[in-house]
Amino acid sequence: FVDFAAGKSPRRIAFDLNDRGIPGPRHAAWGSSTINGNRARGTGILNNELHVGKLGLNCLRYMKDPDTGKRRSRANTDDALVVHDVPEL
Repeated sequence: FVDFAAGKSPRRIAFDLNDRGIPGPRHAAWGSSTINGNRARGTGILNNELHVGKLGLNCLRYMKDPDTGKRRSRANTDDALVVHDVPEL
């Protein structure tokens, strides 16, 4: 958070973390999308509301794609979201 606030790009932050040998999530290398994520979905370290003390539930719904058989996630509507304040986290 400090590096990003100081003007470093997510790509540069990921490069620095990998260069220092700090393991990323699931012990993989850091990538810029791990840092930045997707604002609409609340993914990535910078966009995760858990870091500001809010726990969001029911954010996604899953649907099976009839053509491929794969499960696809879609964002739920705002009225379906459940948000709890968890300042201790």
